[in-house]
Amino acid sequence: MTNRIQLLIAFYAWSFCAVAQGVVINEINVISGDDEQFVELFGLPETNLEGLSLALVKSQFLGGGQYEAQIYSTFDLAGLSLNESGLVAVELPLNTTIAAVAVYEADPSMLIVGEEPPSDDIVDAFVYGNTTPTNPQASELISALMPPGSGIIYEGEEGNAQLHSISRFPNGGDAFDLSSYVLQASTQGESNILACDGGWLEITNEANDTLCTDQGPAVATFNHYSDAPYALLTLLIVNPSTGTIQSSANGSAVNFQGLGDGEFNIVAISHDLPLISSSIEQGQSLAGVMGEGCVSVSETPFIVFCQTCEMPACDGGTMLTAGGEPSTAVCLSAEGTLVPFGYYSEAVEDDFLFAICNTDDEIIETTTQPYFDFTDLGADDYKIWGISTQGAIDPTTIETGALVFDVMAEECDSVGASALEVTVLQCGEAGLCDDIFISEYVEGDAHNKAIEIHNPSGIAVDLTPYSLEVYNNGATEATQQLDLEGQIPPGGVVVVGNSQATSAITDASTVFSNVTWYNGNDAIVLRKNGEAIDIMGVVGEDPEGPWTVTSGGEMAEHTLVRKPNIGSGTTDWNEGMTQWDSYPQDTFDFLGSHTATCGGLGTMQVGFDSPELYVYEGGGVQVSMSPSYPLEDALVQVSVVGGDAIVGADFPDVFPLEFNFEMGLLNTQSFTFTAIDEEDPELQEDVLLALSVLSGNVELGIDTVVVHILPSDLEYPVYEINQVRGTNPQGVLDSLEVACELRGIVHGWNDYPNGLQFTLIDETNGINAFSPINDFGYEVQEGDSVRVRGVIDQFLGLAQIRLDTLIFEGSGFETEEPALVFEMDEETESRIVKLKCVELVDPDQWTNTVPGFDVDITFGAQIIKMRVDANTDLFNQPPPMGVFGISGIGGQRDYNAPLVDGYTITPRG
Repeated sequence: MTNRIQLLIAFYAWSFCAVAQGVVINEINVISGDDEQFVELFGLPETNLEGLSLALVKSQFLGGGQYEAQIYSTFDLAGLSLNESGLVAVELPLNTTIAAVAVYEADPSMLIVGEEPPSDDIVDAFVYGNTTPTNPQASELISALMPPGSGIIYEGEEGNAQLHSISRFPNGGDAFDLSSYVLQASTQGESNILACDGGWLEITNEANDTLCTDQGPAVATFNHYSDAPYALLTLLIVNPSTGTIQSSANGSAVNFQGLGDGEFNIVAISHDLPLISSSIEQGQSLAGVMGEGCVSVSETPFIVFCQTCEMPACDGGTMLTAGGEPSTAVCLSAEGTLVPFGYYSEAVEDDFLFAICNTDDEIIETTTQPYFDFTDLGADDYKIWGISTQGAIDPTTIETGALVFDVMAEECDSVGASALEVTVLQCGEAGLCDDIFISEYVEGDAHNKAIEIHNPSGIAVDLTPYSLEVYNNGATEATQQLDLEGQIPPGGVVVVGNSQATSAITDASTVFSNVTWYNGNDAIVLRKNGEAIDIMGVVGEDPEGPWTVTSGGEMAEHTLVRKPNIGSGTTDWNEGMTQWDSYPQDTFDFLGSHTATCGGLGTMQVGFDSPELYVYEGGGVQVSMSPSYPLEDALVQVSVVGGDAIVGADFPDVFPLEFNFEMGLLNTQSFTFTAIDEEDPELQEDVLLALSVLSGNVELGIDTVVVHILPSDLEYPVYEINQVRGTNPQGVLDSLEVACELRGIVHGWNDYPNGLQFTLIDETNGINAFSPINDFGYEVQEGDSVRVRGVIDQFLGLAQIRLDTLIFEGSGFETEEPALVFEMDEETESRIVKLKCVELVDPDQWTNTVPGFDVDITFGAQIIKMRVDANTDLFNQPPPMGVFGISGIGGQRDYNAPLVDGYTITPRG
């Protein structure tokens, strides 16, 4: 019996083999519109079809709920051959309900109309109809012609049966493989890979079907559904009443900025070769669009409603200095006592007037310029109020002595919520720019630390009397001190850097010093002849966290730059904390130069708010720009200048974008960078955006931003960690940019609060798991079992997986036991290790500063860094003296190639 079953299985498998040189059904058009019904075959070009036949099969009702498969028509393929593309189409009258098509390697005389189709010699077949495989009619046909478990295809599944056919995509494939078929426009006798197909559009965010066209870039992104996925795409904005083109864009997004009010049609143009540019210019007719090759217009347009959005009636806003401070002090000078200022307001299109008032809010003078010379008014305290108006102002309400709150205008008027407080001082010979001060403070990743000192005066300054000190953790005596040497030229700087910092710091540094051994809770003091002249933080006080500044940053993991209108140091941190602009960690764009206005107006500056951003495919991220010293109108442009992402495919073709920064207005402007979610899996791609000045006397701050597009559609093979940890002799991973899934047990803690970071260990090895932007709702707990997906990466030699997915599996699993090692190397990276006979190289490095500190340790012949984080029980303890042991997680921070050094240990618990 067993032999008989094996024989039947072997026979059945043979009977469904495609023995006719790979000839398969490639396309059928059952429910025809303008096209004829046909069956198309595909195989090797110019194959002779002698010996093959087509059988058209239906399900015949026998009564009593029983059906039988019966041939209702046949066609002899003898005399036909496949063309040079491997195609031939045969027009036949096809049953439009539930039926089947089969190709036989048999003479037509073997295929008898009205009888059951033979079960052997079938080359290819499939069953079609608007039903399920379990339907009695369909199941009978499947049983007679198809392998067990086969399905059924319906030509009208997408509601467009008359325009669709059932087509293999791409051409050919395995016999009986229904998964290779798609529904698309008929291509009788031609390749199923369409050169172009207009398809149809769907907006990615339904909220964007109504857009404001008068508030900066108004970008809408679309999904394009087309049967020509390899074709190029151009979107057109068309006036529906005239059929004329208003604008065009390559790719899947368009910018409606400046189009005013109205309803617009968005039309997709699919094309295989470039369009003729003159045919898609503004004012041209949609009907006249032409290209160098195939051109196809979407079936129906997508409608977008545009409008000019009403601004708030009047808004006096908030008055600040041109650098963004609520108050300022200047020295009275016969040569000019200029104070530049600015304002935040929602009524950006209103008229704006500035009122110079006394402390009783009585008007002294008014001006439309965002600066004022106080020389003639003399030393005193003043207020500057902002007044937003529409229509003519009643001149009697702005006369000298009038109360500023009584100002009236024809249509609307609004005095601001707060005034800028100005103190004009009688400084004598000593001005506000007569001595050096701290102009920049960098507290970045690991050793990326630097302090910049600026000379705002007009003469060179001998540094011999000056020293720089750091006071760790509320110390009352300096922990580290640097006696400065040399000179600072007029307007110049010296940079004190950490010798182990990244090259952006070391290249800009004038001197290297241990005075950069600070974290965010330490006080920094600049002294002259032993007297403090500038202090960051408070000496002798531990804030139990980083010192903060009013611009929103802090002295931990930020770059702080002194505002341009600050011309001298201060020993009062309550005043000093208001004097800094803050930037993200590891911003080095400003290091090595500084400018203080010193009683002048200064120079307008516009820059990106961050040098680096992240976004997932299919998502968006805000790219923002801020001005300072808005002393005139300025027009800037954002352009794509680099990166490996492809415009139109990975992100919309909406660049360059232009932004107008109005005189006096301090408002931030922004746009949403949208990443297109492609169907094909990709690795991380980058876009480099740059600012340029089109008009106005403007300096650029952070002038470039890198947008990292993170993948969302990768396929993730499961690997053991050891499989992705191999390195070449230079220490570079051989699995870089490999997408995969890793599984293991969580070790350590999350030491990256803006995202997620921990150590993942399986039975083979360990790796750092890292996401710069997402914590996936997961709170790190040692002993958790997780699955992580992402791309293999390397940072300063440390192997890591850059996460885009985390799946929690369970908790309470055993963690790795520490292994005693005698050398830290690649094998100890991301593993739990134990060191014996350890000594501190310099106990003074044990600073107990938040959020952690580094110390050099030695064991045997090797010296390595030990990172002590604030969440371990070693923190806040006195430095261990003599010989001790330590267990923790091995790591690496190697700043220079080859990546075979810089190994570290981080204690646990």
